[in-house]
Amino acid sequence: MAENSNFPSSSSYRLSTQDATFIYGESQSGPLHIGSIGLFEGRVDFSALLGHFEERMHLVPRYRQRLIEVPLNFSHAMMEDDPEFALENHVHLHELPDAMSEGDALAEMMRVYKKPLDRKHPLWELHTFHNLEGNRTALMWKVHHCLVDGVSGVELLKVMYDFRAEPDDIPQPSEPWVAAKPSSMVRRFADAMRDQIQGAVNSTINAAVEAIEDPASVAERARQMGEASRVMTELATRRIVATPWNSTPVTQDRVVAWTRQSFADFRAIRSAFGGSVNDVVLAMLTEGAARYLQHHGYAVEGQQLCIGCPVNVRHKSEKSSLGNRVSMMFPTAPAAPMDIIERLKLINEETERIKAAGSAQALEAIMGLGDAIPPSMIGPAARAATTMLDVAGRMAKWTDWKPRPGGFGLPAFGINFIATNVPGVQVPQYINGHVCLDMVPLVPLGATMGYAVAILSYYKSLYFGMMADPRVMPDVALMKAFVDDAFAEMKRRCAEKSAEKADQEPERKSASGA
Repeated sequence: MAENSNFPSSSSYRLSTQDATFIYGESQSGPLHIGSIGLFEGRVDFSALLGHFEERMHLVPRYRQRLIEVPLNFSHAMMEDDPEFALENHVHLHELPDAMSEGDALAEMMRVYKKPLDRKHPLWELHTFHNLEGNRTALMWKVHHCLVDGVSGVELLKVMYDFRAEPDDIPQPSEPWVAAKPSSMVRRFADAMRDQIQGAVNSTINAAVEAIEDPASVAERARQMGEASRVMTELATRRIVATPWNSTPVTQDRVVAWTRQSFADFRAIRSAFGGSVNDVVLAMLTEGAARYLQHHGYAVEGQQLCIGCPVNVRHKSEKSSLGNRVSMMFPTAPAAPMDIIERLKLINEETERIKAAGSAQALEAIMGLGDAIPPSMIGPAARAATTMLDVAGRMAKWTDWKPRPGGFGLPAFGINFIATNVPGVQVPQYINGHVCLDMVPLVPLGATMGYAVAILSYYKSLYFGMMADPRVMPDVALMKAFVDDAFAEMKRRCAEKSAEKADQEPERKSASGA
């Protein structure tokens, strides 16, 4: 495997505004790392695992860099080589008790996953869990969101895992890695001043040139700003169904449930009833949530669910770039249970409307305005907000307060949960000859978002990782069951339609022959 030239060099770099938001927005109760749990066949030898990653570290220089903040937060933080980097500090072994069930093993993994990453070192960890039932080994990644989003996280796994049972030959650098000399505080401040001034000048010049050379693009940008303002106003004022999982600040505790469905079934449902694979995903998730809320006695009639869906906005040239390149769209769906195919049609109409308006691209454009906000203003405001969220989360946990059906609650606005769908690899991956049987995606929670879903395609299947704060959703397995039931109904309706079509085919041929 040759070194991928699209990955960053070993030189230091400054976080983009979008990447830096995941540093500013992180709190103790809402750590902002993403990850996955790979369930591998057999017992993966830990010493061999260390050797496997040691020979690949030069392919991902970012994994040897630590976060360096700028004095007075004059600019966004830098990533620089960690002079104390040691692989053993990031790759850890956990020996689970024999005969531990998968549910108990997942609970143990979540006790590890919920802890924030140490900002004194590169912002990633890999935890190995032995003794899973079925003679399996779990590899759980924790990677800070400031380094990768879902798409670039998959690109990293393509580098760190193999695509065949026999380990790939990795070309090694001609010289051993040596960390670059750390920058001084004076240098960091001077570089921050230079970057801020240079960024402001470049922005002004580029805007002037664009206005002269391409007036149409200026008009399009103005249209996008108007569309983005409309979307944000609608999001801030639209009433949504009150749910137990986003009516109170989250704590640090996490539980996860996962399910796997055949990708071929999604394509068949899409072909039978229209829409996209993602529309099918949203239909099963929103119907599952509607049944969950009704089961627990929450008022759902006439209410709406709003889902935050990250949208990859990378250009083709950015396919393998790390960092974050996402926008959002915010489709709505009825909060009351309904016919699953009618729900799918409604969601398809909603997502087509959003795509036609170019809302995701408009939000990307308005997010770019964040570059003009001085980091010296963002940092203190973010620290105050995250501190308040941590305090509120601790108080809620200490008092054991949680929303209940018919109880007091403030009007709900915004979104009910995040559903992020990431395309993965469609062939099996390996580590030291051990095949990855299942790949469960993990998504962060924070603020008042106590439930979120990550969806990842891997080897002909779609995997759903349902993350929750157990204080507001202690029965995430029940949510999974409702989602599975909704998908099973779509498959049944799809099979019925296919059978009906097959029965009608001889009649059409007979009529045609007549």
